Amino acid sequence: MDVSLIEVPYHAGDESVGASAGPRRLVEAGAERVLAARGIDVSVERVGRMEPFRDTAVSAATVNTELAARVRAAVDTGRLPLVLAGSCNSALGVLAGFDHASCGAVWLDAHGDFNTPETTVSGFFAGMSMAILTGRCYRAYWAQSGDATPLAEEAIVMYGVRSLSPEAERERLERSPIEVVSWRDGRPETELVAPLERLSRRVDDVYLHVDFDAFAPEVAPGVVDEPVAGGLSREQAEEIIQATVDRFRIRAATLATFTPERDEGDATLRLALRMLELLADYAARDESQRRALAPGSGR
Repeated sequence: MDVSLIEVPYHAGDESVGASAGPRRLVEAGAERVLAARGIDVSVERVGRMEPFRDTAVSAATVNTELAARVRAAVDTGRLPLVLAGSCNSALGVLAGFDHASCGAVWLDAHGDFNTPETTVSGFFAGMSMAILTGRCYRAYWAQSGDATPLAEEAIVMYGVRSLSPEAERERLERSPIEVVSWRDGRPETELVAPLERLSRRVDDVYLHVDFDAFAPEVAPGVVDEPVAGGLSREQAEEIIQATVDRFRIRAATLATFTPERDEGDATLRLALRMLELLADYAARDESQRRALAPGSGR
């Protein structure tokens, strides 16, 4: 499976935030080579806003509309979209780019991103990403970029969540059928793979989203938000991603919020390249191998 490696050098439409430099740094450090080393044909593309920054909502929508068009072109030509993004808000553009009505999501993040305009205290737009994707707010806004079909909440598994604010976000997420594998003191509060087994009985396809703040700060210090202690280890993330690629067809994947200026010793950079290696191994499988590992195959 060939790959479209798509840079989104913005944090919710804004190129002035440190995470906007993350996609280019990953490409310069060899993201394309990691994929090509598996014999994969890789195109490297870059989303541009093409107009001055106006405000977060308008500029983010402009970026996501362009991103959706690039994802759509990739999917239409049989390529896997791998998106390097400055913000989780880019998930709106990724999913707007293809028919995801029967698609689930595997989402790694320290935060729930499940606030709405009614519950948010800070007004942080990226902190509403999952609420928008599930149709709880801003549906007409999302529809500007393309397909705004809400993700079914029972077809989402979230890993690493350990920072929810305000209390209304926690309560809403607890009432949601989203399966949340919470983290405490660096360890999951439930088993890692079982939620993916349950998800595989609901959907065959998933969108994979990795926000680097899902990791423990000593593993991934280069993130855009204030680091949250007690997150994933590299080994835990590898187990989750490997279990995901072994059970589902990956429709698209995003690595988000890498912030080079905060990355002590290039730890997050090396981690990101390792995540790309796992996705490269998936893309390098031939169709018969992917089918053999697919749900219902009797693996």
